[in-house]
Amino acid sequence: MDSNRIPWKRQRRTRFNRRAGSIYIVAMGTSLIVVCLAVASLQAVRVQRRINDELSQTVNAKKLAQSGIEFAQHRILTDPSWRTFFSNGTAVKRTTTGGSFSVILTDPVDGIISKQTTDPIVVTSTGSFGSASQKLTAYLEPQSQLFAACRSALYAPTSIAFNNCTITANQWAYCDKTISASSNPDVNMNCLAGSLSGKSSCFKQRAIAGGIWPMAKPDLVTTSTSYVGKYYIDNAVTINASDLPTGGTELIQNGSFEIDTANWTGMNCTLTRDTSQKKGGTCSCLVSGQGFLSNPGQNITEQMIIDRNYNVSFWIRTTEDQIIAPIIYLTGSGSFLPVVRAGAGVSVLSGVWTQVSSTLNVTWVGTLTKAEFQISSTKSSNYHFDAVSIIDAERVPGTRYIENVLIGNTRNPFGTNSVSANGIYSINTPGERILIRNCRINATIVVPASSNVQIGNAVSWEPIGRNFPTLIANAPIDNLTTITSLSEATIGVNLNPVGSPYRGVSDIDASDSYPSLITGAIVSTGDILLGGLSTLSGPVHSGTNINVTSSNLNINFPSDIILNPPPGFFADPPRMRLITSSLQP
Repeated sequence: MDSNRIPWKRQRRTRFNRRAGSIYIVAMGTSLIVVCLAVASLQAVRVQRRINDELSQTVNAKKLAQSGIEFAQHRILTDPSWRTFFSNGTAVKRTTTGGSFSVILTDPVDGIISKQTTDPIVVTSTGSFGSASQKLTAYLEPQSQLFAACRSALYAPTSIAFNNCTITANQWAYCDKTISASSNPDVNMNCLAGSLSGKSSCFKQRAIAGGIWPMAKPDLVTTSTSYVGKYYIDNAVTINASDLPTGGTELIQNGSFEIDTANWTGMNCTLTRDTSQKKGGTCSCLVSGQGFLSNPGQNITEQMIIDRNYNVSFWIRTTEDQIIAPIIYLTGSGSFLPVVRAGAGVSVLSGVWTQVSSTLNVTWVGTLTKAEFQISSTKSSNYHFDAVSIIDAERVPGTRYIENVLIGNTRNPFGTNSVSANGIYSINTPGERILIRNCRINATIVVPASSNVQIGNAVSWEPIGRNFPTLIANAPIDNLTTITSLSEATIGVNLNPVGSPYRGVSDIDASDSYPSLITGAIVSTGDILLGGLSTLSGPVHSGTNINVTSSNLNINFPSDIILNPPPGFFADPPRMRLITSSLQP
């Protein structure tokens, strides 16, 4: 037997031992994999739990941020003093189970929440839950609703009378008591009143009578904090009554020479204040050293109105007999040579004070560039003159005039010429009338007190602010416009100069025309007379009565004012409306 051969039993045992070790290794490897899988599974469960916890906290934080928005909404809706409860940029915090939210309100207009009830609000809410924090912002804007009574073209509580007129409007006439038609008017508008009188055939559209329709109205009590004109008075530039010309106003400056010869110039002559001779007061003006075409004069450009009569007078004492006459030289942009307006010459005896007086009518071509008053003499010898006066012959005392001018947010021809950037002016003339005619007005005018406000001839009147009123007056208002267009050539004034364009167009001439219209609400605490031809937009709102006598009145009520009413024409404070599209993280 070969000694090197291993017995088959022994070989079999060796192979079996080797196979059993391999199985053990495989079993151990499998067990290790199972353990790793189990550990990984447990770790995944822990990670997933942590993710779920974080997701849950984030969701809850977002819900708390939403709760903060709703908290602010609820406070704004239920608390009339919410604008003082919240401070601009200061957080208000509330704690709930497991979390909290903080709310910050800001005013994007002026940074003061309590200043204007019509300012929008930005709400920023931060919700916190566990370690999660979420932020939401929302935009709330005032939802102003135009007073129901202002949704009519005409409103008066006592009466609306259509008397021998023709009126067309795209909105209702509403009166709490009576609407009447007399002398066969043509009323082309819907009418609603407690009662109607007059021929039914006069009412060309619906006319409804009977019953009472309670309607919210603007406050016409001038002492009330919600007075319809309060916002405009508070934000206006004031034009004093004394800033407006009136009848009897002296247009000559320093006509008595009591202090000096200021405002006067001598053309080829010398002017000296002299106490040796006087007609009134303590002195007069001595004219000496005269040469060729030598006259004393004063620039009166700002005082002149085209096609107007002026009463001119002065006293004069000469050293020799001669002829004296008043003269006004008027230079317009449309002519090289000035227009000369001279009064009749007066024969003056030497050594005697003599009054020279005349009425002069002025005119020019284009826009007036210079107007100068002069005293003309036929001799070159010395003389004294005193008590010089020029008075507008057509203006009457007790009336303040706004005529032949442009008023707007870039121009104010009265007083110190202070301009209202927002185009609001307050004019107070207690006991005196205001007459507005031949003007372009790009502004809102509020009149705290006056005996009457009258609009005449032609006006082109458009406020600056969106849907802002044209005129609010604590006085009766008479619209007596008689011309359907406002012509620069007729009044000799450029109404759209550089810096004050009309609908984007400006120039330097006096050849444009403008439609005679009044765009914006007209409000009076008293009666309103509509006898003019200007086109109105309305609403026209009276505290007592409206009388319509116009032969052709059109009222084109603007629908935009319903959704965007101006201050004073909606309940204050307005409801705040959340703009849902503004909600964002």
